[in-house]
Amino acid sequence: MPIMLHVDELKPGLCLAQAIYQGEQRLICGGQKLEQWHIDALRRRFPTLVVRVLDPILDGMAEFEDDTQNVEVATTITSRMSRLMSSVQAKIGARTSLDGSDLTGLQAAIKEVMDYLVAHPVTAAVLMRSGGTTGYLQEHAANVMYLSLLVGNAIRDYVYHERARTTRSRTLAVRYGLNLTPLALGCLFHDLGMLEFEDLLYTDAPLTPEQFQRIRQHPLTGVNLLPKETDAVVKTVVRTHHENMNGTGYPAGLAGDKLHVFSRIIRLADAYDAGTSDRVYRQAKTPARVLWELTCGPNRHLYDPLIARILSGMVQPFPIGAKIRLNCGRYAVVVRHNRRHPFRPTVIIAFDEEGRRLKKKQLEPPFSLVDHEEVRLVEFAGQDLTFLNTGPQPPPALGESPASSDSGVYEALHAMTAETTETNLFSMVYP
Repeated sequence: MPIMLHVDELKPGLCLAQAIYQGEQRLICGGQKLEQWHIDALRRRFPTLVVRVLDPILDGMAEFEDDTQNVEVATTITSRMSRLMSSVQAKIGARTSLDGSDLTGLQAAIKEVMDYLVAHPVTAAVLMRSGGTTGYLQEHAANVMYLSLLVGNAIRDYVYHERARTTRSRTLAVRYGLNLTPLALGCLFHDLGMLEFEDLLYTDAPLTPEQFQRIRQHPLTGVNLLPKETDAVVKTVVRTHHENMNGTGYPAGLAGDKLHVFSRIIRLADAYDAGTSDRVYRQAKTPARVLWELTCGPNRHLYDPLIARILSGMVQPFPIGAKIRLNCGRYAVVVRHNRRHPFRPTVIIAFDEEGRRLKKKQLEPPFSLVDHEEVRLVEFAGQDLTFLNTGPQPPPALGESPASSDSGVYEALHAMTAETTETNLFSMVYP
């Protein structure tokens, strides 16, 4: 299996394990031996890029977890759903609303996607990023649906129990209670109300007070764009996908026991994808940072804890082959995920304190970080990981949550002298 290296670590002669794309354009083929001009071009165009290169020596020392199918499934699902969302956007742009025939076609397409997921199970979720400067809402809807369906399938008993509880039915039909189609449709439609604000996703211009308030109403705007034939559960999910378990969300400030289980699933998937996406007005956080904030950080109280725990076991914070600096100064490479303890994978120490490759005779067998509490992760891809060495953080004080529905949030944000558009817009989707 390959290891992951930052572009600054690449050297001539290394062999790419996977092709490098920009959007749908393939820049360099997988299997290509890198020359200096390749490396110079990548550093110039993509200074934060991390790529996979082959390492036959490590392959001989450790049995790396194979995530090939995970990547293939994610690529297939997100590509299909991005195209579907693009067609929805085009129809709304032309007619200002969808109709019943559109809904029938979308349901058929979604069933194909759900059947594909059942036929091609994955061991870990992988989110695909096009790296393009347009089409964020399409890609975002596809990623949210992909994550939500994986989570929904993993907690089907919980889904059934919660749907029975919220419908107050002791004899809820199993076929209805376990039907994830409304969840998938809710994911596809959840940001329809943001289409009129899509230009804001590609600019760092500050939000006006009017834009801020209108964006807070985008769940309701989205519901109004749905066909009248749309299932009531789908409408509920679209309306409440920004509500929080502790009642600090928007637009209505509903609390956990009043939220549909599908709304809670989408809320978490939406936040995770938003937090790990690069935008013009903010740099993406690492999966490790986002997962920690969602499950251990001060904002964990915004989410359903069971769903957060399931998601953290599916979306692994470090990909196979990730090169991570340890507290001893040396660098380890991730060999296998740990689904019960996502931040403590199985690794092999492969680089010294200067980042130089250890010789084969210096390599020791892989070990699980769960069995070595003294070993700590401190840096990955140039980003600090020492926050992982802290315990669960207390919730923010009343009024401090960036997702708060308090009417003074906008004024509070602008009162911060160092504030930028990043907080103004980003705080509406993350945490």
